[in-house]
Amino acid sequence: MKKYIILLGLLNIIYLSTYSQEYLTGISVNPVLINKAKTNPHFKVRKIIIPTPVNLPFFDDFTGNDVYPDTSIWIDNEAYINTDFPVYPVNIGVATLDVINSEGKVYPEATPFPFIADHLTSKPIRLDSVFSPVAKAISPEDSVFFSFFYQPQGRGLAPETEDSLLLEFGFYGDTVFSYVDSILCSIYDLTFSRPLDSLIINNDSLLLPCDLPNDSIWILLTDVIIGNTIPDSIMLPCDSIFIPETEWKTVWCVKGDSLEVFHNKYNTYFRQVIIPITDSSYFTKNFQFRFKNYASISDIPSWKSNVDQWNIDYVYLNIDRSQGDTIYKEITFIEKPPSFLERYQSMPYNQYSNNPTSAMKDTLNILISNLDTLNHNCTYEYYVIEDENDTLQYFNYDGGTAEILPFYTNGYCDYQPFAKPPVITYLPIDPLSQKDSAFFKIIHTVYNQTQTFGDTVSFDQKFYNYYAYDDGTAEAGYGLTPSGAQLAYRFTLNKIDTLRAVNMFFNRTLNNANQHYFYLTVWDDSDGKPGNIIYSQSNELPAFENGLNKFNTYYLDEVLILSETFYIGWVQTTNHNLNIGFDRNTNSRDKIFYNATGVWCNSTFEGSLMMRPVLGKQLSGNITPEKSQTSKLKIYPNPPKNNGFLQLELPSEYNDESLFDQFIVSIYNIYGQTVFSIPYQRSINISSLSQGIYLVNVINKIDKNSFTTKLIIAQ
Repeated sequence: MKKYIILLGLLNIIYLSTYSQEYLTGISVNPVLINKAKTNPHFKVRKIIIPTPVNLPFFDDFTGNDVYPDTSIWIDNEAYINTDFPVYPVNIGVATLDVINSEGKVYPEATPFPFIADHLTSKPIRLDSVFSPVAKAISPEDSVFFSFFYQPQGRGLAPETEDSLLLEFGFYGDTVFSYVDSILCSIYDLTFSRPLDSLIINNDSLLLPCDLPNDSIWILLTDVIIGNTIPDSIMLPCDSIFIPETEWKTVWCVKGDSLEVFHNKYNTYFRQVIIPITDSSYFTKNFQFRFKNYASISDIPSWKSNVDQWNIDYVYLNIDRSQGDTIYKEITFIEKPPSFLERYQSMPYNQYSNNPTSAMKDTLNILISNLDTLNHNCTYEYYVIEDENDTLQYFNYDGGTAEILPFYTNGYCDYQPFAKPPVITYLPIDPLSQKDSAFFKIIHTVYNQTQTFGDTVSFDQKFYNYYAYDDGTAEAGYGLTPSGAQLAYRFTLNKIDTLRAVNMFFNRTLNNANQHYFYLTVWDDSDGKPGNIIYSQSNELPAFENGLNKFNTYYLDEVLILSETFYIGWVQTTNHNLNIGFDRNTNSRDKIFYNATGVWCNSTFEGSLMMRPVLGKQLSGNITPEKSQTSKLKIYPNPPKNNGFLQLELPSEYNDESLFDQFIVSIYNIYGQTVFSIPYQRSINISSLSQGIYLVNVINKIDKNSFTTKLIIAQ
């Protein structure tokens, strides 16, 4: 797929406008990950920090709730811990390596040629000794093996054959610079080499204590400018922190492949690798291992997004193992549990309440695996509680007890009361309460008869003011070409309702290259396909919210009264990919339609668009998505006066002159072309622009936050 996208870039825009296509891309920003950028200046005093090693056994199956690797056993945070990207994993949760860095963005150095992207690095491990049941030294004779499972692509985009996943072993060598420590000092507690009033002199020298208690070392810090008044306290750099550098050696490597080819080749969705450790140089108190991937991205700006996913699971290192030690005593769920709703992940509460029985599924699909070689008698059940009061159990289903056979010989559990449990009743409604939302938690459990091992998972069943086919996370991005292409998404009501807004989650592309205009559009139905356009709203742009998969709300200028089936979507104004979020854990392909040649067609991709109609009463309360940051940039006068000067005002947290050099101002015309771009100023001269409608965009070069608003230039 990625090679095809690169080829498109070489064929230019004329090709794109001639041959109409729908495309699936990656995501260039992972909205779950947090920016933890650090600055690393150099200072004279340094301190060496050696991480405390962990003891054997080393094991992680990535079942925790955090999006970062467990800091008790891993030292970096570039891998993404999730349940969304893997296909039929060993158990719920994997570590995904891709081209997204620890800040959740595509690596700035990413190119169409392979580059080193993510790392997943262990803490140092005591491979010299074990301490349980008794302490003893270990050596290659103790049969030490390292194992893991891996999968290319998953629900992401496949790594190409020139991409790769590597495993490296290593141990400590010399020390190298890592970061700078800081200390908050009370100005009155410090001891100086000259009178206190000398602090107000520019370019003077200041002596202050190191952060180590009772330490006689002093730090020399030059060029300190305090100003005309002395503060109560000051944050000052302290020690330069150095850490041991690991000497790495590649012990395993595999080339990229699609999941389909991988499965056909190995007849499994996750392949286990087991490696003996026999080199005596690794049997130290600071042995380490790490995974890393070589990746590459498209060279078309609006398609530069996340690709080349590798999923890693069940990492295990210990003594007294063998090449055949591939079995684990565990009963586990494999996938996230499903929605109780027949068509949707979520729907408006008043629509559900109008006909709850027709909205519910008859049965659920549950995947349960026995990773052992022995049969285990187990019990399965689910129960439903209201999240606001978890002591109130509405109803439960008891699947009884059955023998679960080993996955390696019999596959997933096929006992119908476990694998396809019935939905025994609809979720409760209270028609007299007049409430407009509801929230239920559905908890599934499976465990052996002695309750010594098993698994628990849960699903949040939401009834708010929107319809959703998607589960709220994007594993890819969806786009169309050429200009004029139309995208429509079908929804069906249980009763007449009012459409007030559309929620959409757009993936960022590298340098926000998907910022292009579209017409927000609503169609009626014509024999199961989009019919007449009943609403169109011009000059909309992909907008991005800060936070976890947070949707932007596009408010309609007028309320639409709808009944039965309708379609929401857009009409494009350029050839470029808008890159809306695409959920590959749910499949609503039959509800997605595109029209690039005058004929409506169903999408060829299995998944769900992250696009949701917002219905019901006037939007208010905490269940309404926040407005886009587009409303936070103020411009005036709008339209500008005859002198052609426009005043700009950033949000309050950025409206400080010392921060202005972080921003760039760009103005786009209705075709998405840049017609004006300068470093940020409070007043800009736009007299060169002709009459028309424009978009003013201000982007922060540091954190990439973007603020936009419309500009009208009249005669």
